[in-house]
Amino acid sequence: MRRTDIDALRIVLCFSIILVHALAIFSTEPHYHLKSFEPSQTATVLFDFVRAAAISSWFVLAGWSAVTSLRARSPGRFAKERVSRLLVPLIFGIVIFGSIIKYIELYDGRDMGLHGLREAEWLQGIMQLDRPVGYFDFFPRNLMRLPLMTWSHLWFLAYLFMISIMLLPLLVRLARRRPSPAVPSAFWIYLPVLPMAALLVTFNGYWPYFPNLVTDWTNFFYFALCLAIGAGIAAWPGFETGLRAEAPRLLGLLLLGLAGLILCGESTWGRFFIALIAWGGVGAGLGFAARLNPAPAQRIAYLSEATLPVYILHHAPLLLIGWYVLPLAVPVWLKVVVIWLAATAVSLMIYHWLVRPWTWARWLMGMAPQKGNPVALRVVPETT
Repeated sequence: MRRTDIDALRIVLCFSIILVHALAIFSTEPHYHLKSFEPSQTATVLFDFVRAAAISSWFVLAGWSAVTSLRARSPGRFAKERVSRLLVPLIFGIVIFGSIIKYIELYDGRDMGLHGLREAEWLQGIMQLDRPVGYFDFFPRNLMRLPLMTWSHLWFLAYLFMISIMLLPLLVRLARRRPSPAVPSAFWIYLPVLPMAALLVTFNGYWPYFPNLVTDWTNFFYFALCLAIGAGIAAWPGFETGLRAEAPRLLGLLLLGLAGLILCGESTWGRFFIALIAWGGVGAGLGFAARLNPAPAQRIAYLSEATLPVYILHHAPLLLIGWYVLPLAVPVWLKVVVIWLAATAVSLMIYHWLVRPWTWARWLMGMAPQKGNPVALRVVPETT
């Protein structure tokens, strides 16, 4: 049976990630495909704050979902589904959306890859043309050269696949255990923040934030820890009850982390406060979602199913919109809002008209085939 509180939280996290990428254009974080010439300190703080809470929460939910899934299927079937749900959209996304993103990145004079970040060569020189390089001069020729490809935001799919397979024995063991209804004391509710903080502080995690598997091992293992925590929560329903009771104080922990981030910035103490933001965001999100516990509704089922394809789709439209919004003489906050909302709307329209109705498009986005009216089969119709 579906958990509408988990579905609702997943929807919020998806739209939060789109906001993170809109903020990235204006933050001081250098590792991004498109950057404003005048970075904003406010955008930088919000970027780090929302990113720390949202991405950690997404990996925790992934761990929770993995254990729930393994209760109904064998490890072999689970691994096979990981391939179709994560690797297929990863490869497709790199080829189609990654090419658009890399073109924008190079056109903006930036070049990110395994080498890190550097100033891009002249695009006409890269493509050996004596005229302005259009997109179809670049694509599909770029697919023949690894430095002209990127997985961009799709690193999440690659990391999630590798972590899921790496932790599969633990996930299977937790799935086979009898769920524990025992409600822990408050001490246990706040305990996960300690290993999260220890990992980030000891091994200089979070900053720089450039998921490329070569220089990002601390963050990789941090996300593996988040997934393992989510798996543990799925095996311990009483812990979720404790999160629900502690939700207001966990929100306070989240805000304490924000205050510390503002004061300390990118530093050792800043990494400690990132851990507070992460666990505060995870705990408050799960706790308040359980408190609200929305009734089954068509819009929740629809948007929950859309989260993965919208995540895959959103980044290329966001950068294209950002390219045209950047020169406008309007405040930074308005640019962020326009880019965020416009990219969300475009992504949802692409999903609704070009992905959701078509079996082949659903497969490329990591979705199961549509069977009749899946929303009507799963939820109670809304009433006015």
